[in-house]
Amino acid sequence: MKGRTKKEMTQQWMVRLEGLVMDPATQIRGQTSAGTIREYREAMRTGTEFPPVVVARVAPDDETKGFILIDGWHRVLAAQALGLIQINARVTDEADPKRYRWLAAQGNRSHGLRLTLKDRREVFRAYVQAGEHRTGRGSKIKPAREMARDLQGIVSDRRIPEWMRQDFPKIYRAMTGSGLEQDTEGEFGKKDMDETYSQLATAALDQFKASYHAIKDWGQRQTLLKTMLRAAEGLAGGRGLPVITPDEF
Repeated sequence: MKGRTKKEMTQQWMVRLEGLVMDPATQIRGQTSAGTIREYREAMRTGTEFPPVVVARVAPDDETKGFILIDGWHRVLAAQALGLIQINARVTDEADPKRYRWLAAQGNRSHGLRLTLKDRREVFRAYVQAGEHRTGRGSKIKPAREMARDLQGIVSDRRIPEWMRQDFPKIYRAMTGSGLEQDTEGEFGKKDMDETYSQLATAALDQFKASYHAIKDWGQRQTLLKTMLRAAEGLAGGRGLPVITPDEF
């Protein structure tokens, strides 16, 4: 879908869960909470409305290619556990995978479980990897005090230089030297999303095979196998993902 209007950019979508890529690399938290998933599942069962999850398009101009989950892991896992087929989502126009974790971090700051010290460190890393430590699109590095304001209590301005030294030594040297980052792209490089999706698909297939062989009931195994075969036929035939439904805010 090309030439989106401003109005279209403020829409929400009912996204089918089967068209949602869940890449653990976008997560800020070290792990999800089984208790929170159960709590959300029961709340959804009784009709409680949750804020929309945040997703990005796999292909910027084609919603049929699916979406990648940015924020809302507990809500999606709860919806899956409940057997729902779709979930309310807000679509971001962000197309740079290096910024996904920073978007996820911002979402986690406004809701959800309290961040652990390890989670806070991951927020800091996501902030730098997204290029937020620089002023605008230039190569000038922000002072530690300004970074601390951006991070809103995640880390103090006194600790930022030490974290930068440990996690991003090249940026630290520039920060304590000229204040200019010489290679703004080379530190992290361009992420190959095809490789990421391939790894996720392979891991999912491995888990499917292991779980399939663990099932003792022959009938359940046959039902699962038929479901997999239908999915394979759809992929081989080039059938796109089901249509999503736009809903205005």
